[in-house]
Amino acid sequence: MNIIPYNLNLFEGIDVGPLNEFDELLNAIPYTELIEALNDKRKNGRNDYSNDSMFRCLIARIYFEHPTTQSLINELQRNPYLRRACRIETKVNKDGSKQLAPDNAVFTRFEQRLKEHRDLLEDIFKKLRDELKNELPDLGESLALDGKIIEAYAKRPSKKQKEDGRRDTDATYTKKTYTNHLSNGQTIEKSYTYFGYRIHLIVDTTYELPVLFRVTPANESERTVAKAMLDDDFPNWLKERALYLMADRGYDGRPLQEKIENNGIIPIIDIINHWNGDVTKQYKETDFVYNYQGAVFYITDQGKAVKAHYKGYHKASNSLRYETHPKDGVGVKRVAIKRDTDPRVFNQVGRDSLKFERLYKRRTAVERVNGRLDRDYGFELHTIRGLDKMSLYVTTSFILMLGKKKVDLQRSAHQKAA
Repeated sequence: MNIIPYNLNLFEGIDVGPLNEFDELLNAIPYTELIEALNDKRKNGRNDYSNDSMFRCLIARIYFEHPTTQSLINELQRNPYLRRACRIETKVNKDGSKQLAPDNAVFTRFEQRLKEHRDLLEDIFKKLRDELKNELPDLGESLALDGKIIEAYAKRPSKKQKEDGRRDTDATYTKKTYTNHLSNGQTIEKSYTYFGYRIHLIVDTTYELPVLFRVTPANESERTVAKAMLDDDFPNWLKERALYLMADRGYDGRPLQEKIENNGIIPIIDIINHWNGDVTKQYKETDFVYNYQGAVFYITDQGKAVKAHYKGYHKASNSLRYETHPKDGVGVKRVAIKRDTDPRVFNQVGRDSLKFERLYKRRTAVERVNGRLDRDYGFELHTIRGLDKMSLYVTTSFILMLGKKKVDLQRSAHQKAA
């Protein structure tokens, strides 16, 4: 949590650090349409704080890393300049006492209104993303896909227990298995059970920014949701720009691979060994064999396996070219392997190539974005209950990520113009 000095004036041209940056960020977020819709919904309702003020408070809670609403309320009561930045006006109660900041009930009512307009909140994310794609011509060329588990704050109710405000009736259980490859060649697998939610996330690996996401209960399949995102969520501009999509072996499978390729994108996905006992397979009636990881070998008359090196993909014949090196002692032996032999093994970029290795390393960008969600946006120790509220806070956090990038670009443009 960031404590903001209150003996600073936000609006007199003095550099006050976090508060000036906060105000700059809010100016970059196109949220006018959302506020208008919220105002139309409320009309003659309860005389609460304005929707504009409450939205600014929501952004402040996330931006200044307050773990709870009460933590933000305490800071608002303490700091007049944060109240000013959030456009919070002091209210006078019927008994003459002053109320410096909204209470928890006011925040709860605002979040409920906001959940009813989540589509407009998602529109803000899309508008910022589209603004950035106009400023960054290579945004979206290199993508990474991953699923992130967010464990529930509340307990799961038993079948006999009713919703009581302390439990989470939307969260579900899932099991994840982690594989650790030891230096001695051994592989250790450990499985863990989680109760909560899953963020299905596609990020740009160059700028480490979210471009697509969905929030679901934890038990919804990563591959199933990924296919739905490719069908329903991909804007046309992203389909035209995207060259590669990286993912770990949890996304391995021909249906998803085929759907990615049908969108004109090359999948760079780690592979699971589905072969039953086979170490290698012969390619047709040739002297070449291959393994499930896409490594190809020439077999000499003496039965020696000589590595054949990947030489590229031939689009016209939909085949991958391999050849041995003269220094290997068998001359130059060539083979072109049709992808339809096994499309998972024979990816458009050869699995056994430096290019595949280099591209796959970009996948760590999505892990860093997930890490920022935990570290900078409070999801590691959150107090959120329910799918709608979780989606609200995830969406708002991603809006902040894009908004910060927009501010950075604006600053750079101003510096160049100066």
